[in-house]
Amino acid sequence: MANKSNVPAVPALGGEASLNRYLSEIRKFPLLTPEQEYMLAKRYEEHQDPEAAAQLVTSHLRLVAKIAMGYRGYGLPVSELISEGNIGLMQGVKKFEPDRGFRLATYAMWWIKASIQEYILRSWSLVKMGTTANQKKLFFN
Repeated sequence: MANKSNVPAVPALGGEASLNRYLSEIRKFPLLTPEQEYMLAKRYEEHQDPEAAAQLVTSHLRLVAKIAMGYRGYGLPVSELISEGNIGLMQGVKKFEPDRGFRLATYAMWWIKASIQEYILRSWSLVKMGTTANQKKLFFN
């Protein structure tokens, strides 16, 4: 079934070459002026317009990549950090209130960082503990 939405396709993340391709692809999405950002955010807030949300998200993908690059030192794949940051960006767009007078980037930065940091805490450990009953048997028998 074909997708008839005007929402632009964002490339998937994978290995090093894929990451470089992703970073070059996200540069193609235009940045928004404060007025455009406000109008799209109002449209999403009032009408839950998915195209407005998609435009807000795609215009801030560079911000996610920049923030994720700051967390490279934890030994986790940058593509995973960017993916988690994208989830945080989507949460930020969903909860953004444009009438407060701040730009989305200022607000979403908190959500992006929180999402990446939560992922690091979940994934980065010297000792991995089992989460399923069978995995726990390895440690507690």
